Parts: sequence; C-alpha cells; structure tokens
Amino acid sequence: MTIKVPWELNFLRSANVSIPWFLMSSYMYYIQDKSLLHDHEYDSLCRFMLANWDSLEHRHKHLISVDDLKAGSGFTIKEEDYPQIVKNAAWQIYNERN
Repeated sequence: MTIKVPWELNFLRSANVSIPWFLMSSYMYYIQDKSLLHDHEYDSLCRFMLANWDSLEHRHKHLISVDDLKAGSGFTIKEEDYPQIVKNAAWQIYNERN
C-alpha cells in the first residue's frame, strides 16, 4: 500500500523514511542540542507517523513508541539506544546544511 506523504514533509522519499528522519531529528535535538527540522516539520512528522503507524515498516521502528509520537517527542530514547548508522547520518545531514 502506498501512503501519501503530505507536502510539508516533501523531504521524505517514502513513508517508511519517516522513521529514520524521526530518529535522526530526535538524536540531534535531544542528545546533541542541534536541529535538523523546524519544529512544525517535526510536529507534522510525528502526526504523519502516528496516523500511519501500522503501515510503516523499518528495522528501527521498535525504538519509537506510539506514546513518543503522541507526545511529539523523542526525548525518551536513550543515547545508547540510537544505532550508529542513525548518528552518522544525522551528523552528515547536519553538516551538509550548516
């Protein structure tokens, strides 16, 4: 099933990419005190993921809870739980943008 990605999340190549974007953004914001997304983009991402949660598939989905999405926050994810690939990709995107 194809999930329509809203225009404000046009940086997503597919719906399932919302999971790594959530993780990368949460890691940078809550652990590194840096932003990858504007607040309204992050909020839209959380709402999008919550609305499509049962259809989303990704190997790191287990790191995110529905309660995280309802709260619009990745604060509960511990630094040591972020996969190294997420950390590396987050820094790469941040450095490319800054």
